[in-house]
Order: sequence, then structure tokens, then C-alpha cells
Amino acid sequence: MVVKHNLSAMNANRIFNLTNRNQAKSIEKLSSGYKINRAADDAAGLFISEKMRRQVRGLTQAVNNAQDGISCVQIADGALTEVHDMLQRMGELAVKGANGTLTTTDRGAVRAEVRQLMNEIDRIHSTTTFNDQNLLDGTFKYRGMQVGAEPGQHITFTIGNMCSNDLIASALAKGIYYQTNNESPLCNEIDMPNPNTADYPSGAKAYWIPGSGTTWAKQEYWDKSMVQPWGMPGHSHLLAAYDLTAFHSFSYNAIMDWKVKNKLTNTYPDNTTGGTEEPLSDNLPDVRHFQALNAFVKSAITDVSQTRSDLGAVQNRLEHTIRNLDNIAENTAAAESLIRDTDIGTEMVKYSNNSILVQSGQSMLAQANQNRQGVLSLLQ
Repeated sequence: MVVKHNLSAMNANRIFNLTNRNQAKSIEKLSSGYKINRAADDAAGLFISEKMRRQVRGLTQAVNNAQDGISCVQIADGALTEVHDMLQRMGELAVKGANGTLTTTDRGAVRAEVRQLMNEIDRIHSTTTFNDQNLLDGTFKYRGMQVGAEPGQHITFTIGNMCSNDLIASALAKGIYYQTNNESPLCNEIDMPNPNTADYPSGAKAYWIPGSGTTWAKQEYWDKSMVQPWGMPGHSHLLAAYDLTAFHSFSYNAIMDWKVKNKLTNTYPDNTTGGTEEPLSDNLPDVRHFQALNAFVKSAITDVSQTRSDLGAVQNRLEHTIRNLDNIAENTAAAESLIRDTDIGTEMVKYSNNSILVQSGQSMLAQANQNRQGVLSLLQ
């Protein structure tokens, strides 16, 4: 029997401290809700779960980004809905203005409404914004919506310039012909066709377009015998910038779409309607101007419809993207939870066991210390 080393008490104390530490860890896990509170708890699990946590947070932000993209698209689409309505009204007015029962003064009144609609289209184009960024002025190009947690996971889309000038330029670049039953004083007959143009139609007369320098008008103004595919008396006109100056000015230099701008050159025979600056005309319009307006409106409605269709496709794609991101984020979070989160039921079992062992250890430690009291009886 010794007094220097109480081995039973030392052993009881060691086990008590170990159990006490385990209980403290269980309390920490139960109170925090995390199974891993420090790297030492599960080094490999911490490494894996942190990667998953980064992905989940990135995916959550990507969902928000896609929602912003949808909001942006909806704003642009809403604005173009009004543009569509105004173009439809302009189409009605074009048909009204071409009616032979109207006087020149009547057509002037119709022109006034068309001009106001044109101006409103331009106002909408310059004031429709999202997060201080203009959506319809041609500057919203190749904007990428970051829709993933990794670099390069984005959806890119562009919104073209929806101002009246670019809509007119687009119509001119298509080489649209429209038919009318009256001759135009703007087309002055030239006796000889352009000598540099070998493919000019045999027997056709060439015409010079005022305001366009040396541009020659290929098939710009044909007489009724050459109008195809129409088989009725009349004249065929190639839609030109000056046809629409009764309603809106035209500026070649202000065109934002470089593809359209390149088509509207001042070189025969590529195109005969570009390269000019055509100011707003104060002359009262005649029937031909409204027929030209009708041709332009048809083209503009097609352009706006195409843009809205593209925006709708982007919105549908973003909505599908959001659903996919939600699914990935949910399942990745579930995988991270298995590694990182505390299983309360299992941990409570451990806590209960450790609690009993702590109390038992305290009792045994007291008992081991009490056993040494027997040494005193030998010393008496």
C-alpha cells in the first residue's frame, strides 16, 4: 500500500477527463448544429464540404443573376409591346392616308399623328433602362448572365437599337418594293442607264435619286409594263429614305447596327437608299408617301416581333436554367449536410452516454480517493 501514487484515482481521473471532453464536444455539436466545428473534427470532411459550400453559394447567386436577367428581359419586352401597338396604329394610319377620298389637308392631319408616334418610339428607345443601363438604344450587346458557380457558365444575349432611324435603316437594307398608282416627282428620268452596270435590265430606264449623290437606282422606278409580280397598272418603287421624310428624318451616320449600315452604301448596285442624311420634310404628303409608310411599318413590325421573340426565348431559357440551378443547389446542399451537419438523434445518444459516464467517473474518483484513507489506520 502506497501513498505517493494513487493509481486507481489517476486512472479514474484520466477516464473522467476523456469522457468530459467527449461530452463537451457533444454539447458543442448539439448547440452549433454542425458536426464539424474545427478542422480536427473531420479534416477530410471539412475539405470536401467547403468545396460543396462554395458551389451551393455560387449556385444561389446564379439563381439571383438569372432572375435579374428575366427582369431585364421583361422590361425590354414590355417596352416593345408599346412599340408594337404604335406600329400597328401607324399601319392603320398608312392605310387611311392612302385613301383617295382624303384631301391634302386631311393627310397632313394624319401625318401629325404618325410623327407623334414616331417620336414616342424614339422616347421609349432612349428611356427604357434597367439598373441605369439603356436596353433599346443598341448599347446592350453581348451581355452575359452568369448562371453557374464556375467561370464561363453564362447566357449571352443582345438587344438591338429600336429607334425609328434604325427601324427605317433596316427596312431600306431589305430592298423593299412597294406599288403605287401615281408617279413620283422625286425620280427624274435619265436617258441613258449607268454605263458601269452591265446587269441593268434590258430596256429599263435608270433614275437618279435626289440627295444621294451619284447613286443610281436599279429598278427604283419602273413603269407598269415592268411591274412584277403584280399584273395591274401601277409603278414599283424601291423604298428609299426620302420616301419617309414626311414622317421622320433619316441619318445614315446615326445607324447603330453596323451590318445594316454596311448594306446601305452609296455604291450602285448594292443599295440605293443609304449614305445620305435626309431631314424631316414639311411638304404635305401624298398617297405615295403613305404607301411607303405602309411598307416601312410592315418591315418594322417584323423587326420588333423578331426582337421580342428572341427576348421571349431568352426568358424561357433563363426560367429553365433557374429550375436546374435550384435542383443542383438543393442536392449539393443535401450532400454537404450529410458531411457537415449534426445528426441530433445520434449525438444525443452519445451525450446521454457521456453524461452517465461523467457522473460515474466523478463517483469513482471520489471512491478512489476515499480508499487512501485506510493508510491512516495503519499509522495510528
